[in-house]
Amino acid sequence: MDDESGDRLIYLAGGPLAAVVIGIALIPVRDFTTASNFTFVFMALTILVAELGGRPAAVATALCSALSLDFFLTRPYMRLSIEDKHDVIAFVGLTVCGLIAAAVGSQRGERVAALRASRAELGLVASGLEQLEKGVPADLGLKRVLDAARGVLPIAAAVVRDPRGNLLAATERAQGMPVPTRSLEPDALAGHRATELGRQPLPQDGARVPLVAGGHQVGWLDLWGTRKPASPQARRTLAGVVQLLAVILVRADPRPSGGAFRP
Repeated sequence: MDDESGDRLIYLAGGPLAAVVIGIALIPVRDFTTASNFTFVFMALTILVAELGGRPAAVATALCSALSLDFFLTRPYMRLSIEDKHDVIAFVGLTVCGLIAAAVGSQRGERVAALRASRAELGLVASGLEQLEKGVPADLGLKRVLDAARGVLPIAAAVVRDPRGNLLAATERAQGMPVPTRSLEPDALAGHRATELGRQPLPQDGARVPLVAGGHQVGWLDLWGTRKPASPQARRTLAGVVQLLAVILVRADPRPSGGAFRP
């Protein structure tokens, strides 16, 4: 389980629990005002959970908030029934507005998460370009790009090989893994198929991507995907990584035929 999924599960459990705790905490003041005045507290909680925990957590929080308002703060107390029509309106209003806030707030949270992912992916490409500018030795540059890609993209492991199949660089746990038999088409990364594939994960059993520069193949990228979906943006970023790796190989050995690798 990745950190993001773990955080969402925490909010999925913590949001409804917080709604119950708020209902209990407001019991001492429930006779001083109408139940409708308590709805703002639950709405604020729902919006916060939607922002931090996503849609499922926000919907669960909105529903539990409505039940908490009914059970703890409307007459008859400690029962899931309502005797005052104004409290019924407050209950229904909180439920509807809470669900709306959950939907809208979670969409904003998803957009923010997507923006963070895009920035991380752009940073990955920028880091690779920096390796080229600094003239870092090719073996070290390849290793750094692979490690950075594994940290940002849904990749479990990756290996760079020369055209003859010799190992040049590998991420942690990648050495010793068998050469994948499947090839990953360029269109599955930067072409129209990247969009058609939606958010399908990269092949977990491995795939080979040719590293091509100047119309000549200079190596192979073998990669193994995780269970995490690979968005079209992530696939396009991977296509950029493939081009960076090819350029690093060409700078190490500029011969078009892709001869022996010289760091």
